[in-house]
Amino acid sequence: MIGKSLFIGDLIEWTAVNPEKDAAELSIWTSNLQFSSNLFNHPGRPYAVHEIKKKVKEQLKEADEKKNEFVFAIRKMGSSEMVALLKFGWLQFSQQSARLFLDFASEDALSLYGYEVVSMALRYGFMEMSLHRIWLILSGHQEKQIALFESAGFLRENQRREASFHDGRFYDSLGYSLLKTEWKKRQQDEVAA
Repeated sequence: MIGKSLFIGDLIEWTAVNPEKDAAELSIWTSNLQFSSNLFNHPGRPYAVHEIKKKVKEQLKEADEKKNEFVFAIRKMGSSEMVALLKFGWLQFSQQSARLFLDFASEDALSLYGYEVVSMALRYGFMEMSLHRIWLILSGHQEKQIALFESAGFLRENQRREASFHDGRFYDSLGYSLLKTEWKKRQQDEVAA
């Protein structure tokens, strides 16, 4: 781990979100209502490019002023193409806890880059931000994301029955978390193997 870049992986690199340059791409992503609701903490709907620019600028300004979230554009290595959007939100520094929001541009992006994004996010959260606990909420229909986070060591803490609505159906809402001690043990076990 020593010597590894926090923001440059093998296939991806983390950058700041640029509301001017990224708005068109994010506007397309908002046709996915789950992404749209995660992005703005409101019921999902498609957003026009000018709305995205305005809202993202407002969110980034508020996050900077309050110091309550960090947002990263995950891009294909050497490209401006965004493959994922990652946010550490609901930061509680006194509790050393943050909620992870992670959305991918497509199922292909999730398959290609998911493992590396999550690995880098955990290293950044636990080592750079000194978090003790990283948590997230997934809907029962997000089977690939569930598998990805469980393979990274996240444990299911709770399950709210039929609390998530997607494509005309209700799904259970699943709460997951990972503690720094658990993550460190997994790192040591991987090195020893």
